[in-house]
Amino acid sequence: MTPLLDAEPAPTSPEPPGAGLRDQAARDRAILLVAEAIGEIIGFWNFKPSMGRVWTVLYLSADPLDAEQIEARTGLSSGMVSTTLNELLQWGVIRKHPAPGERRRLFVAETDVWMLVARVFRERELRMVGRAIEQLEAALVILDADGRGASPGAMHQSRFLHTRVTRILELARTGQKLIDRFSRTGSANLRPLRDVLAAAR
Repeated sequence: MTPLLDAEPAPTSPEPPGAGLRDQAARDRAILLVAEAIGEIIGFWNFKPSMGRVWTVLYLSADPLDAEQIEARTGLSSGMVSTTLNELLQWGVIRKHPAPGERRRLFVAETDVWMLVARVFRERELRMVGRAIEQLEAALVILDADGRGASPGAMHQSRFLHTRVTRILELARTGQKLIDRFSRTGSANLRPLRDVLAAAR
């Protein structure tokens, strides 16, 4: 039997009217769900949920977006989008996309997620622990001064407080080292923390 040459391709069924719009609506719903989920996680870290939503919308977009597009996809007001974009730019988690001849400001997300997490640990968590260490050290100075020349009862209380605050300070310093190492390498040995916690019992 002679094979057919140059056979016509099998006809394809035409796309139902409105199918493309339905597909886009489904994708938009999925993106919004992800944006809301990330917003909640960001809120747990004491960031504004809007920051998580805007970053997620940009991260999930194959193309740069302008403020109006972000507003439409997140449901946020234009003022909130503008403020959030400026905050995200300051954190370095999004960047402006160069577009010669384009009047709109376009934005893209930083896609190195680990870099984002590490930066938060370096710039916020480490600062927070550092401030706590300064306060603990100041408390020890006060207790040292209070313990000198005090009555036996007051001296005993000062020594007790000094011992407990010193343990908390050791824990804070160990945590500071762990956070610093984790932000730089992505790993941390928890044994020193366990040792400090065991000694504090």
